[in-house]
Amino acid sequence: MSKNNSFESKILELEELVRKLEEGEATLEESKKIYKEGISIAKQCNNLLNETELEISELKAELNNQFDDSE
Repeated sequence: MSKNNSFESKILELEELVRKLEEGEATLEESKKIYKEGISIAKQCNNLLNETELEISELKAELNNQFDDSE
């Protein structure tokens, strides 16, 4: 995964968008665009978290199977 697509970089992008909205200087149209971009990034973060959770579950199951097989 490239650095720009990492979870951490996505969170930083999201924080920057929130900062822009909180400043209150954007027009309504700009705010709407920023908000939509934020929603898109939040979905990407959620997908990354779900993928990671699945990978961890698979690893745990694999480890449990190895211990069950050794008995």
